Amino acid sequence: MHERRPRGASRIRARSTVLAVLAAVTLGLTTAGPATAQQAADGKARPAATVDRTNRTGTPAPLTATSAFPEQSGERCEATRTGTKERRAGAVEACVSTSPVPAARTKARQQSLAATSAATATCSLTSPGNYSYERFSYCVTGVNVLYVLRDSKGAELGRGTLEVSTSASLPAAGTAWSEHVTVTMTSASGEVTALDAKFRASCGTGCRATTTAPWYESGLVLGKTLAGDVKYSSAPAVGSVAEFLTSYKLYVTSPGATPVDPSASWDNPRKIRCDNAVGGTSSAGCVIPSIMPVVAMSAKASDAGGAVAAYAWAQKNLNGAWGKKGSPLTRSTSGVADRTARTCGGFSPEPELVDNDSCGDFPFGEAKEGGAAGSACVKVIPNLGNGEWDTYVLNDARAVDPASPCVQAHVTPDEKQFAAAQLADGFRNQRVIDADQFELTFSLPDTGPHARCLDTTPDGSLPNGAGWILNTTEPVPHVNKTTDPLGRPGARPGRAQACLDKTAPKGTPAQGDIPGWQDAENFRKANSLTNGLARCHLIPNVAGGRGIQVNLVPCWQLGMNTGTPSMRTYETMAQDLIQSDDDSEFGPDDAIFYQVTPVYNDDTSTIPVGVTMNANVERANGTIEQLFSNVYVTNTLKNTGLYNLGN
Repeated sequence: MHERRPRGASRIRARSTVLAVLAAVTLGLTTAGPATAQQAADGKARPAATVDRTNRTGTPAPLTATSAFPEQSGERCEATRTGTKERRAGAVEACVSTSPVPAARTKARQQSLAATSAATATCSLTSPGNYSYERFSYCVTGVNVLYVLRDSKGAELGRGTLEVSTSASLPAAGTAWSEHVTVTMTSASGEVTALDAKFRASCGTGCRATTTAPWYESGLVLGKTLAGDVKYSSAPAVGSVAEFLTSYKLYVTSPGATPVDPSASWDNPRKIRCDNAVGGTSSAGCVIPSIMPVVAMSAKASDAGGAVAAYAWAQKNLNGAWGKKGSPLTRSTSGVADRTARTCGGFSPEPELVDNDSCGDFPFGEAKEGGAAGSACVKVIPNLGNGEWDTYVLNDARAVDPASPCVQAHVTPDEKQFAAAQLADGFRNQRVIDADQFELTFSLPDTGPHARCLDTTPDGSLPNGAGWILNTTEPVPHVNKTTDPLGRPGARPGRAQACLDKTAPKGTPAQGDIPGWQDAENFRKANSLTNGLARCHLIPNVAGGRGIQVNLVPCWQLGMNTGTPSMRTYETMAQDLIQSDDDSEFGPDDAIFYQVTPVYNDDTSTIPVGVTMNANVERANGTIEQLFSNVYVTNTLKNTGLYNLGN
């Protein structure tokens, strides 16, 4: 976790000649913790956000590419053999041609092909006649093989069509993989009612095809599919790289005929690379090297994500856009320490702002683009506040030159190590080796501008729409103190807090033998009264308050619960606001910080003599408005001021 020292506004203003935070008057690094009574009572507006928030979320989709299926050399014709069924039918030659399947034909088979290939590849099966590639997969669909029989005059006697697909997933860790191959007979006419199909695979130097044939039963009739796997392996030595093509031959004949030459042969248009050169603890693995790797970095609010946030800020705000699409970084395994030292040269720690302050350089030394002189860098401090990472610029942020070649980030060693570990993981997971270009993506909390209490979820609170409710209790020696015998030891409700927004649901009705309930009944009987008693919700039912013991206190139904004034008077003010249809009055990112505190006579009391109520409207822009403040509602009968239930 980040180790920022809390700073007060006056302290930062005294340092304003040293630190200007994007025109903000206070750095105000927020300490994590629950919203408190102080927050509601002081009524101080927190400044609107004036620092950059890098709002990037989600996992990037893999980069993909396609290559056309290799062009074939037209028909290949061979004479039919004497004595065969085809020759007896008058066919003197059989001709085979290979081409992409028409899209309309392929669509009818996409679902079954995808299901067949799901276990072996993740690449697209929707581009017939093309190879599709991702970093760790390749496939081709829609390869149409046409077999035609002709007589001595060239007239067609029959035809059959085969559709071929292959798909493979490459191992990020490991150097053996399978390629799934399917061939389906999709049409047959005339004298062509069945065909034999044999498939053979191979690969170039640095690779070995360990299983070359996906099947050994070769007979096909209309609608039948042959499917199986061919297998490959590669064994690069430590530090070495092998690049090669996979190659294929398809033999199509009449049933029982012995093929001599392949009917179609082709190479995979893109090379496969198997390497043992990532370094660190990485083992050997394989990729499609022409598909650029994407290294993902992320930080949750609970992570030591300061350096990651600073890198994201630099990518977004400086012209270099390092690692963004179109501006890739290049891994360089030599000179890392030298590049880091140059960028961190002249780094001046800010121990009053960051404990154990250290330099986080970006572009980092692991990239060839790193190593710019530190004197030219923008100096920034990342900070976690209200669940989001903000990045503050030291000195005059208005003078930031977007052409600056680097960033010096003031981060803790833990934050720098967290980013370094993510980078190393990204290199390993994407098999980024020396001289590989790579893209860099960031995922950081993006909760958007909204009310302060929506950013803080206190320990022990429960969700309430997009907000929360926190009920507390206080121990009492007896849950009823006027009964005979005395009640058991227990707890009475204490302060209740809630963050209420437009999504606050309806709560639940009050019920049960709550603390002090029997005391209230005894009080009413002792005073010969017949007026109704109630169980008052501290957080109102209309805003999500639950009818459970920690949220209920005994009260007069017409008195503290309802009437004028009563708790209901002020609950209605909050209810009307959160249920308003006018977003200009109360927007979807606004909230009410609502607090009710029972007031007891002493530590043995089971019924409060009254409650104090506070509510502030917290706006998404950071301002705070008072809805009502320190209202005291007595637990007396009606508005007489008499018969206070409190004990």
